[in-house]
Amino acid sequence: MGKAQKYRMPRIALTVIAVALFVLQWLLGDFPVWLFAAPINILLCALWLIALWEGYRRRATSTVVQYLLSAEATYTALGVAATIALVLGLQSEPAMTSWPVVGGILFVQSILTLVILRGWRNENGVRWRFLITHCGLWLAVASAFFGAPDKQILRVQVGSAPTREALSEQGRRSYLDYELRLDDFEVEHSKSGTPERFCASVAVDDKVVDIEVNSPYSPRFGEDIYLMNYAPDGCLLQVVREPWRGITATGIALLLLGAFMLFMQGFQKRAR
Repeated sequence: MGKAQKYRMPRIALTVIAVALFVLQWLLGDFPVWLFAAPINILLCALWLIALWEGYRRRATSTVVQYLLSAEATYTALGVAATIALVLGLQSEPAMTSWPVVGGILFVQSILTLVILRGWRNENGVRWRFLITHCGLWLAVASAFFGAPDKQILRVQVGSAPTREALSEQGRRSYLDYELRLDDFEVEHSKSGTPERFCASVAVDDKVVDIEVNSPYSPRFGEDIYLMNYAPDGCLLQVVREPWRGITATGIALLLLGAFMLFMQGFQKRAR
């Protein structure tokens, strides 16, 4: 049986899934990311990895896994990844919340996981550069994908009185574990009289910090406070929490380490 006939059913299944994702986007709107916050996202990630591992173990009899490990599927995944990157790059506020984007990222991550399982070692032992580079890419993408439901964007109206109250994008009220109070607000104008710099002096508990537009304050790793707007009675702040930022940073660090190892290998070959 040729590859064209062998992989016919996986191709049809992927086409049907792709069409279904676009139909869901048209009927339901964006994917309800917020429904999959921890611990649900962690549980689903674990079940997904177990399913991929079991599929890889049975790859000799699984046409689907054989297709996902084929060169054709790899090229398709690269095309999907490039398309998603282009779409997100053209958005003023990139968001991985559409059904096709969610499905595309899961498809790319599934292939990447199977590639790691197949190629992390050979007859000579562990392929460290391969493992470090691919695991770095896996962590960077997985943290953005599975960590998206845990990302919080809160709006806080801050005035002269201390407040802990914040509102989520869905309008739900929550409370910060620190107090915010507007201490001062400064506007600098250009020679033409146009405002060109906004700076809010905000007391975070007992510490007064300056927060400017596009220059946030970070009370802790993975949490930033941005200045959004100003009114005579106070200013609007945005608190962004990204609990998976450490995993993203680890993935990027591994990617850089893998690139450095590749550079050193090429340098050593030229030196011989």
